[in-house]
Amino acid sequence: MRPGRSDPRRRGVGLRRVCRHHMNHVLGAVDVTVPPQNAKQLLETLARIWADKPGGRTRQIQIQSTSALLRWAVAERRLGEDWEPPQDLAVFVGRSRAAKAITTPLEVEHLFAFQLMATYGLRPEELQHLQIRQGRLWCTYEKFASRGKTRPRVLRPLPCDDWAGGWRLEERFPTQELPPMQPGPGLGGGYVGHYLMNRPLWKELRREYEAKGEKLVPYSCRHGYAHRAHVICNLPPKVVAAAMGHSVQTHLAAYSCWPMVYVLRAQRRNVARPERTRSTLVPPGLPGTPRLLWVGS
Repeated sequence: MRPGRSDPRRRGVGLRRVCRHHMNHVLGAVDVTVPPQNAKQLLETLARIWADKPGGRTRQIQIQSTSALLRWAVAERRLGEDWEPPQDLAVFVGRSRAAKAITTPLEVEHLFAFQLMATYGLRPEELQHLQIRQGRLWCTYEKFASRGKTRPRVLRPLPCDDWAGGWRLEERFPTQELPPMQPGPGLGGGYVGHYLMNRPLWKELRREYEAKGEKLVPYSCRHGYAHRAHVICNLPPKVVAAAMGHSVQTHLAAYSCWPMVYVLRAQRRNVARPERTRSTLVPPGLPGTPRLLWVGS
């Protein structure tokens, strides 16, 4: 019988494949005449594999996973203190030379998977890691990063999202089919992105926003959740970060390039929040009415 989408065996196949790929690079870097003598030299050697792609996702995963391995080895006293990697890995990951466009928060309707992502601010990958526990919808996804890993969390809609109540997501979840995705870390976003690329309205929306210097991506549902949480609900970064399954540092780093960053700074200075007007549903410069995405053929 084929494992279901939440079966650990299915998730493990993709995880082992990704880990094996990055571990082979580590073994290749040390199996040379003059191997690296410390963590810095090893990370520099690995970074040179993608010297032409600074800031690239694969290079980032390689550096982060190798650093996690080294920290474990030092903690277990299998390696000396010279192999303790630095906390800041930015110099090894590099910074992309491509200019970043503003990622546009997207309000979506139709299709159960997109309702889940819009209501709970899910990563596309997390659609494979949902389950009902005592009548509540939980996400069991664990994302490993240099700062640690995410923990399972109960999913909650934002108090300002009255429209989500009519979707009855927790009630419908046991009977709804989610799109099949290739198991493995980071593959969910690619699948959702490929699906959207074949939708005429998605293409139209992308052209429209690109003309304004903005960008639509599969993560736009997640970014929309973060934006509403701060601008409309006035929730502090610590609460929103926990609801979205990452650290406060990661949360602030991810959204510091947004026009909404002034909201986070205002909260730190205890400045009065903006009025809850219709225009706060989207960041400054975007249409005042949420866009509804029809993802059918």
